[in-house]
Amino acid sequence: MFTNVLLVTLLSLGCSQAQNTVFKAPAPECETVRGQKCVFPFTYRGKRYWECTYDSTTNGKPWCAYETRRDGTAVPGKWEDCDPSLCLFNDNVCHTVSGPDAGNTCKFPFTFNGRTYEACAPWIWGGGNNGKRWCSTRTDRFGNHVNGQGNYGFCGSCGYSYGRGAAPAFEARTASGDDETAPDQNQIPADPAATASTDVQFPSK
Repeated sequence: MFTNVLLVTLLSLGCSQAQNTVFKAPAPECETVRGQKCVFPFTYRGKRYWECTYDSTTNGKPWCAYETRRDGTAVPGKWEDCDPSLCLFNDNVCHTVSGPDAGNTCKFPFTFNGRTYEACAPWIWGGGNNGKRWCSTRTDRFGNHVNGQGNYGFCGSCGYSYGRGAAPAFEARTASGDDETAPDQNQIPADPAATASTDVQFPSK
């Protein structure tokens, strides 16, 4: 009799605990927009990533590597945009709102005409963009702005004090007194927004 009572008690306690237990579904695996599983961590240009990144993006979207070498380095070309419904990423970035590369992300810090910027730089070359601030949307592995290809855009409300410090004072003339060259001086469009690229591109090597 005592054994039966003990068994019923234990079963009751077990059922009660089971009812109070919350079973969580496993977190979804991060995948690319084409269904490739992201590999974390991966290393790109000497930096290790544990989540999707905007670094070196050419279309303003976060990406990941889906194939790596033994040392964890991303295999060139084996990367794609991340699926935002499945992946985590730091969205604290500045997107350009107009210009030849509207919608892409600013690449801070960037160096142009011998100056390094941690934030969007004042546009000092006049014209319809006078008073705006701009940033580079593509840099080389040394942080230099890739010029002559429309790799810049104009900032909206972001990028005025970004990263490790505000942009340094930007003077209109060099030490020699000559006017500095604007980004893509011979390619500045009359209507920057009209030339914004919509082609999907992936990070270049």
